[in-house]
Amino acid sequence: MDTDFSQIEQLVKRPGESLSVELKRWIDPDSPEGKEKIVRAALAFRNHGGGYLVVGFDDKTLKPDKDNVPSDVRAAFHVDTIQSLITKFASETFEIGIEFPERDGQLYPVIVIPPGVKTPVAAKSELPFEGGNISVGDVYVRSLQSNNTPSTTKAGWKDWPNIVEVCFENREADIGRFLRRHLGGLTSETVREIASSITKGIETHVDPEEFLQSYLQECEKRFQTVVGERNVTLPEHGSWEVALLLIGDIPKHSAIRSFLQLLGTSNPNYTGWPVWADSNRFADKNARPHVYQGVWEAFIFSPNVYAIDFWRMDPQGRFYLRRALEDDLHSDIIPPMTNLDFGLPIIRSAEAIAVGLAFAKVMGCAAETTQLAFAFRWNKLQTRHLLSWANPRMYVHPWQAYNDEASSYVNVPLDTPLSALGAFVHQAVQPLFAAFDGYEISIDVVEELTRRLIERRLR
Repeated sequence: MDTDFSQIEQLVKRPGESLSVELKRWIDPDSPEGKEKIVRAALAFRNHGGGYLVVGFDDKTLKPDKDNVPSDVRAAFHVDTIQSLITKFASETFEIGIEFPERDGQLYPVIVIPPGVKTPVAAKSELPFEGGNISVGDVYVRSLQSNNTPSTTKAGWKDWPNIVEVCFENREADIGRFLRRHLGGLTSETVREIASSITKGIETHVDPEEFLQSYLQECEKRFQTVVGERNVTLPEHGSWEVALLLIGDIPKHSAIRSFLQLLGTSNPNYTGWPVWADSNRFADKNARPHVYQGVWEAFIFSPNVYAIDFWRMDPQGRFYLRRALEDDLHSDIIPPMTNLDFGLPIIRSAEAIAVGLAFAKVMGCAAETTQLAFAFRWNKLQTRHLLSWANPRMYVHPWQAYNDEASSYVNVPLDTPLSALGAFVHQAVQPLFAAFDGYEISIDVVEELTRRLIERRLR
């Protein structure tokens, strides 16, 4: 199974639970209790749309579990053993993967459950044991408890709409691939017109583009203020920004801990360093989020993880993220301020849109009447050249940027399936690439990278 090992490593370096990640103390896959935990998690993640079961960590403290560590971790959690176990109990066969990232000299198994479910997966065999059991026909899901903590549970009536939605989205992906095969001759202008027409059914009472441009300026100014207050010296770098405005009837939320936890646990974590990264449990207390004038915000400056992030999350439905270009933070690989990896803006823009959709849904916005307005901005581009250093297997002509800044604006209806994000991502990044001597990125490339992100197969 093709997985992004760098993302798996981050799950072990900075463990935390979300709807897409579950932590378990060391378990014995040969014991009934161990089998039950693995099967329940695998079925739940499959119905959720994919996820990760990380073994060897306390889900309360997030620290490594020092008890009952197997003498041979790779043998105990061999992929054939775990695959056979899941296949025995899953009503529909699906391939899993297992990676073994290392932390402080200890290997930790991470069981990777892929997306792609088209019909709900249930238990087809019974597993009774003292203290519980798995029964034939049980359907498991990942859900949020009343305190917004994620858990694996049997599906209830409230869970079925989400299960059905995940299945339909995967079926729509098949339809999308069919259309691409037969409509592959569409020009980029036609694709943009289609994407634009999709959003016309939702009327707004504000000018979202004008508002977001002002919001970008406001948040950038706030970032500079925070940097000054922290008295830190940042390395020279370019940045990319995304501002998101939810348009529609936004349910009332407040800047309290439960709101922050709701969003943190709902972030799909498509990459090892996700957009709007949850820094609530970071060792560096300065990186943890706090409330400023009714808005959650966090400033993360950590050279050890190659990150300079500043984000804001407003309960009224406004979000902002400013991130240093990764091209300028890996001086051991690439000289700063000289290049731009062409794949990273595509992946990050796609992730921002996908996470924005997840946030809007978990906040309770109505899918049929809510629109997400995104503004993207990249700066300090002039004299850079396009490159593909993050994935050397890909190639792009080294076009040079003659503009120092690029920006774009995209409207995305909340009921847009993840399989249809490619056209919107293409609309978001095309102005950036146009800054590089008029380069026009192929929509096929954008759709492929977007699909690999959603399927967590970036490697």
